[in-house]
This record gives sequence, C-alpha cells and structure tokens, in this order.
Amino acid sequence: MSHSRPPPLVTGISPKEGPAWTKVTIRGENLGTGPADLIGLSICGHNCLLTAEWMSASKIVCRVGPAKDDKGEIIVTTKSGSLGTSTVSFKLLRPERIGILDQSAVWVDEMNYYDMRTDRNKGLSPLSLRPSNPLGIDLDNFEQLKVGVSNLKKQATKKNEGSLAYVKGGLSTFFEAQDALSGASNTADTLFQEVLGRKDKADSTRNALNVLQRFKFLFNLPLNIERNIQKGDYDVVINDYEKAKSLFGNTEVPVFKKVYGEVETRITALRSLLLDKLLQTPSTLHDQKRYIRYLSDLHAPGDPAWQCIVAQHKWILQLMQSCRDQFISGHRAALDVEGDSRPSAIGRLGHTASLKRGGSLRTPRPSTWRSETPLQVQFVDKLSDVVIGQLPNFWKLWISYVNGSLFSETGEKSGQVEKSKKNARQRQNDFKKMIEELTSQLVKLVRGALLPATLSQAGLSLYGGWEKQTELSGAWITQIIHTVRSCYEALSALEIPNDLLQGIQDLLLDLRVNCLVVTLLHSAEDIKRLAEKENWMVDNEGITALMLLYIDDALMNSLCVVQEQRLLIVLSNCCYLEKHTFLNLMDHFEKHGLTGTEKIARVVDAVRELDRKLFDAYIERRADPIAGSLEPGMYAGYFDWRDCQTPTGVRSYLKEALVNIIAVHAEVFTVSKELVPRVLTKIVESVADEMCRLMQCVSSFSRNGALQVPHTHTHTHTHRIETKVQDGLKETKHWWI
Repeated sequence: MSHSRPPPLVTGISPKEGPAWTKVTIRGENLGTGPADLIGLSICGHNCLLTAEWMSASKIVCRVGPAKDDKGEIIVTTKSGSLGTSTVSFKLLRPERIGILDQSAVWVDEMNYYDMRTDRNKGLSPLSLRPSNPLGIDLDNFEQLKVGVSNLKKQATKKNEGSLAYVKGGLSTFFEAQDALSGASNTADTLFQEVLGRKDKADSTRNALNVLQRFKFLFNLPLNIERNIQKGDYDVVINDYEKAKSLFGNTEVPVFKKVYGEVETRITALRSLLLDKLLQTPSTLHDQKRYIRYLSDLHAPGDPAWQCIVAQHKWILQLMQSCRDQFISGHRAALDVEGDSRPSAIGRLGHTASLKRGGSLRTPRPSTWRSETPLQVQFVDKLSDVVIGQLPNFWKLWISYVNGSLFSETGEKSGQVEKSKKNARQRQNDFKKMIEELTSQLVKLVRGALLPATLSQAGLSLYGGWEKQTELSGAWITQIIHTVRSCYEALSALEIPNDLLQGIQDLLLDLRVNCLVVTLLHSAEDIKRLAEKENWMVDNEGITALMLLYIDDALMNSLCVVQEQRLLIVLSNCCYLEKHTFLNLMDHFEKHGLTGTEKIARVVDAVRELDRKLFDAYIERRADPIAGSLEPGMYAGYFDWRDCQTPTGVRSYLKEALVNIIAVHAEVFTVSKELVPRVLTKIVESVADEMCRLMQCVSSFSRNGALQVPHTHTHTHTHRIETKVQDGLKETKHWWI
C-alpha cells in the first residue's frame, strides 16, 4: 500500500514527564492533514486517540493515559502517512502516597457528566441526556404529527413538575452536604492552624530580613565602592551599582534618595578614573579593551572606544617623531627600555610575515652591532620596532571596535554593540586617514634620514637633520632595505589594505635605486684607485699585477652571493661537466679503444642526479615564495570576488609576482644563459598552476569580479619571445615573460 505523504515524525513533547492524565503538546512533522486523517496515537504504549485534539500538521494536544510502561515513545499513525516514528520519549510518573501534612497538587478532571436525576455516581455522556425519540411517534407517518404535538406538550408539563419535585426532594441532601463541608472545614482548621501559623511567621521574618538586607546594602554601598575601587575590583563595583540602580533608582524616600545620590557621585568619579586610565599611554591592548568594557557597563557618555583610538594614534605619531629627535640629539638610549637583549618587534612579528611571503629573516645582531653600525641604520631599525610594536595593537583595537567585541553581555542587551557598529561605519574614512598618516610619517622619517633630496623644504625641517652623518655604503643601505621590507611584510600580515601601504612600497623602490647608484659609484671609485697599485711588471702569461688585483676583487665580490646563487652556479657547473667534460672523455675512450667507459657513465648518472636535485632545490627556493605570495596578495584588504570595484588594470600582487619572475630571470641570465629556458619554464608553470587553483577555489564572481579575472589570466599566460641581440660576434637569446 503506497502513501501520498511521508510517515509522521514526532520531534518534541511538552512536558516531557508527568502523571497519568497529564495534558501534553506533541510537535513534529507530517502529523496528519486533518482530524479525520489521525487514526492512531499512543504514548508509552497506551492508546490516547480518544483524548487527542489535532491542531495542525505539526501539533497535537492530548492527555496521557495510565500506561503500564514508565517511559516510552510517542507513536502517531495517519491515513496518509501510515505508522510514524519518534525521536523523543515521555516519562510517566507514578503517584506517591501523600501524608496528612504534605503539600500536594491534585488535578480535577471534569470530563464526566453526572445525571443528578437518576444516579449521582454514574458518569454519562451529554448525548445520553437527550431522549431518543422526543416526539414519541413514527417519523415515517406524516399523519401522526398532530399526535406528536400533544406528546411534546405533555412532556413539557412533566418536565416542569419534575424540576420542582427534584428541588424539593434534594433539600435534605443539600443540607447534609453543607453540614459535612462545615465539619471538614473545622477539622482542617484544627489540623493545619499551627502549621499555617508557623509558615506565616517564617514568611514575615524572611521578608523583614530581605528588606533589612537591602537597606544595609544601600547604606554600606558608598564605602564598599571606595574600597573596591582602591583594590581594582571594578567588576564588583559595576555589579553593585546595577543592583542598587534597579532597587533604588526611582525611589522617592528622602533617606534612600540621599544615599543613592552619594553612590552616583562615586560612580561619576569612577567613570573619570577609568577614562583617564584608558587614555593613558603606553598601555596594552588587553587593558584598553577592559577599560572600554567597564565604561560601557557604567553607561559613560560619549564613545570611549573611539577616544582611545584617537589617543593611541596621537601617541604613536609622537613616539615616531621622538625617536628621530632623540637620535638627532644623541640621546637615543632613552628609547631602549629593556636594552638590546629584548627581541625587536621586527623579529617577533616579521617572522610570520616573512615565512608567509617567502622572505628571509633578519640575522641576529652581534654584540658590537651598535658601536659598528651607522646612526641612520640604527634609527631605521628602532623606528621599525616602534611601528611594529604599536601599529598591530592599534589595528586590532579598530577591528574589535568594528565588530562590537569590546562590550560585555550587558552592553549587548542595552544595544551598545549596534551603536558601536554604526559609529564605526561612520568613522571608517577617519580611521583610514589615521593609518595613512602613520605610514606617511614612517616613510618621511626614513626619507629624511636616507633620501633627503626627495623631501620638500618644509619636510626637511621636520624630518631632516642628518647632514652631519657620513654617507652610507651599499651594504648598509641593503640592510636598511631588509628592515623596511620586514616592516612592510609584518603590516601586510595584518591584512591592512595595500593602498594604505603604497607609500612604503614606493619607499622600497627608491631605496633600491639609491642602493644601486651608491654601489656603482663606490665600485667606480675602487676601480679608479686600482691604477695606484700598478707595478708594470709582466708575468709569463703577459698580464700585470693590475689585472690580478682586478680579478681578485671580482672574485671577492663573486663570493658575496646568497645560497640560491650558489645553487645556480653549481647547477651551471654540473651542466658543463655533463655536456663537455665527461662526454668528451667518453668519446676519447671509445675512439682509442680504452676501457673504463662504464665508470664514466656511472659518474655521468651521478652528475645528472645531482643536477636534478640542485634544480629542484633552486626551483623550490625561487618558485614557492612567488606562488605563495599570490593568495595573501589576492585577498589582501578583505578583497572579495563577489563584491569588488570596477577593475582599472592588473592588481598589485600580480605585478609583484611578475617583477619577482623577472628578477629570477636576471639572476639566471647572469650565471648561465643556457639555464634560462629550463628554469623560467618551471617557475612560470608553478605560478600559473597556483593562479588556476586559486581561481577554481572562487565559488562565484560579481560582474566586476568577472571583468577582473580576464586581466589576471591575460598576465598569467606565458609568452616566449626570442630576441636576438648582436654582442660582438655572438648572438644571445633572451627569454622574457
């Protein structure tokens, strides 16, 4: 037999336990299409269909019968869905014997109707009170209607006479019942008078103690508030104040009103104290959130959270400017609160950012770092520590202000969270200007120390003053670039939008250009001074000491390479050994019929295996950081493909990836032109695969997002362009992306 609807499912019953004849409400799904569709209902194995009242397809009301089982399921059966199931159960409570002085609750069931005319103890249905044939005639015979009229008149007369007779006959019973009730009342008064008297006295005493306790709480509250404030138990003060406000906030009693006024005076002083602590600098993020929560619970006027943000912004600006002033005046030791033994902020926060973006960590400082390091390098390092030590907490405080997590449950109930979110939306532009001002201050201070020519005259008066310091070499500028880069990566890890950090990116570009210019100028000066060391003595190979000095200098410069470049050089040597040295040896051995070619073949296989491992290691070191920076850069600043602005071109993260690929190309081309196709193909494939994976992870695109994707894909495709450059008598092939 097929059914048109799913079987009934009972998912809830209220109450879940009770004695027999308890009225319960059953809730669930597919409980029938109407009263006629409900054909079965059992609770704990007892049929409750007779008392069931169908309300809707998800609700049935009934009474639990005297079932045998103490606990069981609720099973509903319908015509449309057949036998159902249940996920809940009902517990049937058995009645206990009640003593004479025990409290009890009795359910009076008024389901039975009594016919007082016949039998007082016999329960009858209301339908049974109606006569089966009031006319007393055969309804099929129309002629008997006249007889029926006379019969109705006779029955009406008998009914009137019967009612009067019934009243007269029941007077004795009524008086007997009244006497019985009067006696029962007297007996009950005698039994329970003492118990009820003790209860009334206990209630009166309890009420009096509660009132006295309230009065004592109010009169001692001003002194308790002072003590708890001195101990720093602000939570206790806030709880006591809320309690007093609910009990005596609207009192008209002069004494209570006076004491409550003293409480309000102390709470006002506490608000001022907490606000001063909130605006005090320096302070931790934990303390700031704690004081903001206290002020919100005390219903402080204004917006304490925004006041704290403004105060922190001013303090960070002042701290950055003080850092520059103290280095200029020579009192830089005042900034070192804990000395050099304390790890710098760059070392703490830049570690994660460097790993995420594939950057390198700063090397530990030697013990003689301060005495040997130029003042500008120390200043940039300390300035970066100041920014990274303060700006992350400043940014996190704003995020907490935006999402409303600064407030307690009391603040949520009073609507302060929604008010905070509304204020945050209105002040987004103001906070953006604060971040721009902080990053601009950082950039200008660094430019004043290293690139004063890029500042205006007004900027030089504020951020300059480093004219007396010696010019830095390329190595020191490189270290400064690493410091600023670590600072940028740490700020990017906070998911600050890229447009707010654009000034730092421009600063890094100018520093790189300046480093290149300074390095070339110093190299030119060194080469010029080599002429002073010429001795004009020619050796057997026809060269003088000047050439040897130049070669030695070049060799020394070549040793200052990073590990990736060493891998590349060894990889180039392996390729040369395989293609020229060992293959030529094998050809000569075979040509002259010598033995030992098998050993040479094994050596070639070992060189090829070494070549493969070196190639994989180099690709991993160069491709992984580029591919790993795509996803953080793509979603930096909470970018969402479903809600983005109209694209105006390729985004910054992709440009950065292309610049990094070009840098790898230049590095490989410098060592070996033959390795360029092999290395660049693998790196571009890795970057393209990562871009495809990221695009496949996007669930949906908006119209602007769909327009941005073609720009991205266009620049991730690889194009192989061969350009021939005449260089003397050789032609070289250049590979470009």
